[in-house]
Amino acid sequence: MEKSQNTESVKHAVSSPMLELASYHKELEEKYQDLKPDEVSISPDTLSLISFNGYYTLNSATGAFFAIDTNMYIQNGATTPIYDVALLISLDGKTSARFPFTGTFDGSHLVQVSAAIEGLSIDLRFNRMDGSDGTTATCSGAIALPGKLSKEVTGFTYNNPIPSSLFAGEYYEKEPLYISRNGKYEKETVALPVMRIDSNSQIFYDFGANDGNLQPVLSYSYNMNMYYFSFTVGTSITSLIMGTAAEGGFACNNMTEDSISKAISSRSLQTIPFPIQESMEIPNLSSNELANFSGYYQIPSIAPGAFISIQAEYIPVLGSIDIYLVKIGVSLDGVSATGYYFDAEKMSFVNNTLTMTDQSIQIVFNREYNAKQKSLVTISGTIGDKKVDGYTLFNPVPLSVFGGVPMTNSNGDSLTVVSDSEVIYNGVKMESILYVPIMYILANPWDAPTTVMSFGTSGLKGNTCIVIQGKTTSIVSAIQ
Repeated sequence: MEKSQNTESVKHAVSSPMLELASYHKELEEKYQDLKPDEVSISPDTLSLISFNGYYTLNSATGAFFAIDTNMYIQNGATTPIYDVALLISLDGKTSARFPFTGTFDGSHLVQVSAAIEGLSIDLRFNRMDGSDGTTATCSGAIALPGKLSKEVTGFTYNNPIPSSLFAGEYYEKEPLYISRNGKYEKETVALPVMRIDSNSQIFYDFGANDGNLQPVLSYSYNMNMYYFSFTVGTSITSLIMGTAAEGGFACNNMTEDSISKAISSRSLQTIPFPIQESMEIPNLSSNELANFSGYYQIPSIAPGAFISIQAEYIPVLGSIDIYLVKIGVSLDGVSATGYYFDAEKMSFVNNTLTMTDQSIQIVFNREYNAKQKSLVTISGTIGDKKVDGYTLFNPVPLSVFGGVPMTNSNGDSLTVVSDSEVIYNGVKMESILYVPIMYILANPWDAPTTVMSFGTSGLKGNTCIVIQGKTTSIVSAIQ
């Protein structure tokens, strides 16, 4: 599911949800602009802590969280990144603060004590989970904010660090083109290159020109929690919010905001611009089991950019019962792809093995954390006569993770996630919803106007959601 449909430029009631994070990225640029990457010392403890990057929901209060927030900064065309790790803390769910990581981490035990008596004090132990219940890691211990008493806390996260290199590829926007044939103009849709991400941390971008001419982005920042790139040109802040799009490959919601006028232009980009979508058949009763392995599995042994993706959508019915529809994206060349709905006729999922008879595909899924590649699930099997191996770094996140305190804004908008099957927006319970756990997107496509909600976190603002109703966009956050 795409986060936006067409290029448009409108004035929104509120600014980009990434403004807080973009502002912090600007601080990083100013902090490191006069330093070369080899002049910035990154300790082994910092690199080890990045493995537990994520937002941890805490038990200290409704809406409380502890986040290991990793940002990567590329300076002036360098291929060596500078990593900046900060600790974001909210023990009351109402206020939050950012602290630089200056302590120690031995792979499981985080200790940070301020030199000042009334400074920050952290003593937390982390455990990696097998993911069978969806969570990827837990923490427990004590946190004392400056000038406050220590609090015992426990927490959990569904997050997993995603390096920027994972999104390597060329990204396209579909544009209408009028071609003259026999004296008449005929409308065709073409794929226009907008951006290219290289595996060596280089980005090339059209800077909004829509002419297919890509120029290097010399300096930018990337956040591992939100899969979010940002860079500034003049008064414009460009955001690249990354994700997946089933058979569409990798996806990017490309937003550019003028920091003065607050006007936002938005484009939806994909690495596979013209995928084939097979029609819906009878949903397989094993869809719920396959949905647990939602992810984007690259299979480079077949071809560069080749992948198999599992994207689930669930539709709550009768309050507590969810019906899953699972789409399987398959690309064997990294250029074209086909999306298949997991149906009951010629597909099966037994003992964690996906069999697609017509496509000659048999894949075994194995849930096991791999510390070296940071993967959550690996796959092995065959496509035709070729053996395949791959893994995913992505993890599905249930809707209820974005619950707790209501998300609001200064205009009076309010969004409350009650459960995995219920949300209330501006006092109205949404009766018909569809949720995509791998993309954190909710929609009610059966009502008018259609509502689309894109969930995530935004630095110190905690849980954040972009709400689009028809032509109206609102952005709400848990902490103002």
